[in-house]
Amino acid sequence: MGRKKTEIKLKEPVRIREARRSDGNISLYLDIYSKGMRKREGLKHYLVPEINSAAKVQNANTRKLAEQIKAQRILDIQTKGLVDWEGVKRSHMPLKDWLTKYSSEDTGLQPSSMRSKRNAQARVEQYLDYIGKPDMGLKEVDRDFCKGFIAFLKTCTFNDGKKTLGNITYCIYVNRITAALSKAVAEGQIDRNPFKLLEPKEKPKKDNSMREFLTIEELKLAIATPCRYEIVKKAFIFSCFTGLRYSDIKTLLWNDIHTAADGKTLYMEHLQYKTKKMVTVPLSDEALKWMPKQTEENEDVFHQLQITSTTVEVVLGEWMKEAGITKHITYHVARHIEFLSCLKINVLQNCRVA
Repeated sequence: MGRKKTEIKLKEPVRIREARRSDGNISLYLDIYSKGMRKREGLKHYLVPEINSAAKVQNANTRKLAEQIKAQRILDIQTKGLVDWEGVKRSHMPLKDWLTKYSSEDTGLQPSSMRSKRNAQARVEQYLDYIGKPDMGLKEVDRDFCKGFIAFLKTCTFNDGKKTLGNITYCIYVNRITAALSKAVAEGQIDRNPFKLLEPKEKPKKDNSMREFLTIEELKLAIATPCRYEIVKKAFIFSCFTGLRYSDIKTLLWNDIHTAADGKTLYMEHLQYKTKKMVTVPLSDEALKWMPKQTEENEDVFHQLQITSTTVEVVLGEWMKEAGITKHITYHVARHIEFLSCLKINVLQNCRVA
């Protein structure tokens, strides 16, 4: 009688391991070994104590997901090996992980812009939960996902269902996610941006409502009306004559003010806070009248503007109401004053500081 053949078992290159955590849950990770190289990859998936049937179902689903990742990693080893394992892992990065990375990068944006990046990320995570794919991969994002996300933004609620998105915010969020995917393309994470595959009619459209602006006569009324924070009035009108944003008014330095070659004309050369581009603006006599007096101890031109942007908007509203102007005026309106578009600054040369 012949000897029974010994069954040869091949050692799996990837195994699912468990590590108990202090909170009682069990963390799952992959133990990867191939051709003398070993790697460990945390899955960020956890088993919970099976105290009821719901917990058992949850753990079963978690194990099933871990098995799927394991199977994918075995294929990755066969095709790419372990030499560039970090690159392999990045190629399977979940969409929400990429957005977390993108939203946390400080690229010099204003706090409000950084906040809108995080809010856009939150809406994507809300949509991923809505479609039942919280761990959807970055490379799985396609044209259908983009169309579904846009449709979702139109009706989704947040803050416990108390709020929906306004049209402008809705457009901003789509732009933020489009930018995040464009960065993924630039860094080689995905081949192309699926949002850019949409037809124009499928993309969100901004309202065609006209932006509020002050007319020359309204600006004259504002100049003639007292404001309880004189520095707010000076900064706003200075912005009207120069086109500077509020963020640039706050960061304008006396060192930014220079004298032209004629020895008389003054101009400012300022690095814009938002765009990081240098802007050169000649200072008219009227603009100069609204600048505070320079002191030795203050480098900032408008150093007295030490109040929050919210307070500034409140003060502007009170001031405009006192002047008899019923339009909703924000600081940004100063950059869209009626005469700036046609560069007729000399029209107001007869306006005098009160």
